[in-house]
Amino acid sequence: MSSPTLTMKCKCGAFEATFDSPPRVIFNCQCRSCVSIVKSIESREGFSGTSIKCDDESGGAAIAIYKSNNNTVVKSDKESIGFMKVGEEGKIPRAYCNKCGTVLFNVYAPNWCAVNRNALTNADGEPFVPEGEVMNVNCKSAFDASKVTGPKHNMVPFRMLLKFIPLLAGFGVDGSNTEENLIPEDMSKVEVSPITWE
Repeated sequence: MSSPTLTMKCKCGAFEATFDSPPRVIFNCQCRSCVSIVKSIESREGFSGTSIKCDDESGGAAIAIYKSNNNTVVKSDKESIGFMKVGEEGKIPRAYCNKCGTVLFNVYAPNWCAVNRNALTNADGEPFVPEGEVMNVNCKSAFDASKVTGPKHNMVPFRMLLKFIPLLAGFGVDGSNTEENLIPEDMSKVEVSPITWE
């Protein structure tokens, strides 16, 4: 990998990763699954991490999507990584630092990852700020749509899907996203964020 373009660290420094390119896709996710994870982790007593919340009162998650080839984990302590899924039958483990509470990855998969955009910094150490307005997606599922500001879309727009689908299909990636500390050994032991909207 070439020299890093962006770095992601949790607030306490227990986890660090670098990225050798700008994000492939940037958005704020308003789906109930992402928002329930934010609420469950960031409402805990003692939370001191970097919030994954977007910059409005909606509670949406600020996400940056990368392909696996662009990510290198620099520092990862297995004891400091926790996982949370939505509901007992949840299939997506969200990795977070259990020391400070920073959500690290909203998704961590072999071909791609969804990163806490607010934890990214530029090479000079300044926070990463996306250019232009960031789209709010999955707004039809927002807990309170009146709190979602800026550009909105009820689902994920087709133009975003065109950038994202190749990652899901494995095109242009080598499946190298296999940092074992970021993949739970047993999904049945992953913490559960309750489903509160059914």
